[in-house]
Amino acid sequence: MLLQEKGLASQKYKSEDAKFDADVELDAYKFLGAYLGAMTPLHFAILLGQDDIAKDIIERSFKEDLEETFGGGNTALHLGAVDIVTLLLERGANRTVNNAKGFQPVDLSDDPELRKLFVSTK
Repeated sequence: MLLQEKGLASQKYKSEDAKFDADVELDAYKFLGAYLGAMTPLHFAILLGQDDIAKDIIERSFKEDLEETFGGGNTALHLGAVDIVTLLLERGANRTVNNAKGFQPVDLSDDPELRKLFVSTK
């Protein structure tokens, strides 16, 4: 469906199911903000841990769609794990976007491998 209607990837939706996992909820509120608001399918897929779906969306999205924000100015890079971040950076996602709390995606990770990705792919 995304191949035929690429605009679907940038449409935003609200859902009561969109929540941070309980084990990261406090950190998420601190660094991303408590308000999620309307999100793109990519944001939902990453938030829900659906990495295969997220990868499909990334591969079929325009670069500009990867820059869509949710909640407090967060992008998919603010949410992503190593595989997702790698793919987003390869597709040209902006690594320097500050969210409303002043954090760039690299600031949100304590994973050395992930932090290295942000530096090595510039």
